[in-house]
Amino acid sequence: MRKQTKLVAVLSAAALLAIGASMTSFAAAGWQEENGTWVYYDKDGYQVSDQWQKSGNTWFYLNSDGEMATDTIIEDDDNTYYVDANGAMVVNQWIQVENEDSYGDDDPDYFWYYFQANGKAYKAPTSGKTSFKNINGKKYTFDSEGKMLYGWINTESERQTGDDAWTNGTYFCGDENDGAQANGWAQISVVDDSQDDPDQNYYFYFDTNGKKVVGKDDGSELKSKTINGLKYSFDKNGKMVSEWAMPKASNTEASISSYNYFNLPEQGWRAKGWFNVVPQEDVNPDDNADDASKWFYAENDGDLVKSEIKTINSKKYAFNAKGEMLSGVQALAMTSNTKIVGSNGIGDADKVDALKAGTLEVKNYENEDVKYGISDDTDSVDVYVYYFGAGSDGSMKTGNQNIDIDGDVYAFSFGKSGSSKGRGLNETKDTLYVNGLRIKADSDMRYQVYSMSKGALVEDPATVVGKEDTYVVNTSGSIMKNKKNLKDTDDMYICTDKDGHIRGYNEEKCGTKADKDSKGYTCEYHK
Repeated sequence: MRKQTKLVAVLSAAALLAIGASMTSFAAAGWQEENGTWVYYDKDGYQVSDQWQKSGNTWFYLNSDGEMATDTIIEDDDNTYYVDANGAMVVNQWIQVENEDSYGDDDPDYFWYYFQANGKAYKAPTSGKTSFKNINGKKYTFDSEGKMLYGWINTESERQTGDDAWTNGTYFCGDENDGAQANGWAQISVVDDSQDDPDQNYYFYFDTNGKKVVGKDDGSELKSKTINGLKYSFDKNGKMVSEWAMPKASNTEASISSYNYFNLPEQGWRAKGWFNVVPQEDVNPDDNADDASKWFYAENDGDLVKSEIKTINSKKYAFNAKGEMLSGVQALAMTSNTKIVGSNGIGDADKVDALKAGTLEVKNYENEDVKYGISDDTDSVDVYVYYFGAGSDGSMKTGNQNIDIDGDVYAFSFGKSGSSKGRGLNETKDTLYVNGLRIKADSDMRYQVYSMSKGALVEDPATVVGKEDTYVVNTSGSIMKNKKNLKDTDDMYICTDKDGHIRGYNEEKCGTKADKDSKGYTCEYHK
């Protein structure tokens, strides 16, 4: 036996001589040696057979021929004994006996028996239920014939064989040389035909009673168990689950709400806090196929944060409906300060232009167009722009930020406090911001006019002169307020009012002529 030595009893030469001396003293009645073997005569002179006789403190067995049996199993009524090479009954000892009926791979070459202090072999109880005997600090179970059981054992004292043994067995008791009951964690080689590679090494956990921890028989629910302060779950066959798994089966469309994450197969404990993994296949098939990892955050109960802005360690993070942390500049459709119902990442120049124009599309997580501010069956929806850092940072940023989007750097400004904290500003005080983006004249222009209603820099300022929703900005985004005769690169002169709205656009400086003429040379605002 690998972990516990099992030895056949061998009497010392001195002990054998002592028995011999005791036997020869019987003369006509009792023990006598005949033809190289020992026999026993009762007081009437008849040779005894099929019964036990004692010499000193040791029992010996006379077989059906009346000869002392040696090195063999003895079946006496419903009990099983063993006598060693000297014929002595074995007590308190493991004995290995050759399997004379071994024919196949599932049949061992030898069986182990354990003989108690009274010489009887441990056997399964008459009820047929599996029970265990404590031998030298380890637990073993035996069949109805006294053979030590090993491998996967069911609750009826039956050893399970074949590829599905691990699914049918309740206990695990090592191999034919070490049948000790498994307790706690055990990594066991099994054959799982549901896998591409059927040969698997799975982790199982066995309670103090030796039974493996299992989920519901119909597979509808995993069994959760806290072990050394960590949470693990087990399927209907007792296999420790790993990576993405459903604690309870769901009949609805795949949703991250149905899943917990249980770390790698070598770990298996339920994730808590931050973790970075490839998304679940049914929830995000594209990124799963691309092996593109995402950041997730699990609460203490294993549920994943999704569709909200959440404060974690004093920082704010956003998560989409798939539970994935959002990063970069994001346009979020929201029904409250924290509830997210749709998102659109702003990752290229086209989306920046759409953001600037106020035409950026944001769909909800059912891929439906968001109806801004319109109350439907649930809540009204508003869209705000946030910045959640670059790459794996993910934390909400506030204040002025220079952000690289697809190789170009854009200036943004985000609220610093209150309900607008983190939201892109819409500001017309000194610098023009639209959805947080600073609106600047193109670098090859001195000044340009931005129309709020058009959501763009106007190519022909003459078309918007006098409009209240216009702002003249320079190349840094500063609003040109109460200015007269700003000369642009087309050699045209721009005039603005106290709010920065365009009031004149002329070929000559305002005031060159005393009165406005038909060509509009004179700025009426500054006339």
